[in-house]
Amino acid sequence: MLTKLLCLGVLALGATAQDVPLEIKYNLTGFTYPRIARLAHVQGVVRLELIPKGADQEVKVVVGPPLLVQQVRENLAKWRTNRPVIVNYNFKLIPVEIIKSKMPRGDAFDRFLLRVFHLATYTEQSRCQESSVKPSTSEPKLSQQSPLILEVETVATQRCANVD
Repeated sequence: MLTKLLCLGVLALGATAQDVPLEIKYNLTGFTYPRIARLAHVQGVVRLELIPKGADQEVKVVVGPPLLVQQVRENLAKWRTNRPVIVNYNFKLIPVEIIKSKMPRGDAFDRFLLRVFHLATYTEQSRCQESSVKPSTSEPKLSQQSPLILEVETVATQRCANVD
């Protein structure tokens, strides 16, 4: 009885696998977060529909921020499929961390004079620390069977702005 339940569990896991169907040939080579969108701190979801039409395909934009749409459309045009598919490209920016540190003012003589007049001998400076997360694009994951919907996640770090 236990082995039957275990086999059913394995079959259930196999049926809910997040694999891309075989009839979809995807291509994510060279696809990254668009530079202008990253500098403008634009993030969000771009939803496109890929519709096969004979030997050609039609890429139809459903919704998404305009700064992200063009590169996504070019990437999806490389994909091949024999059935309609909706692809959601999720763009996420990871914020940078601002670190404040104390820096001594002037030289030793300047600090002596500041102490005489009961003024601060240190100043606080802010700098940003780049995140250790590298920009990446995930492989497509199946999120719904009917209609067929795939998810692609693209992650990048925000650029450090001048914090002074």
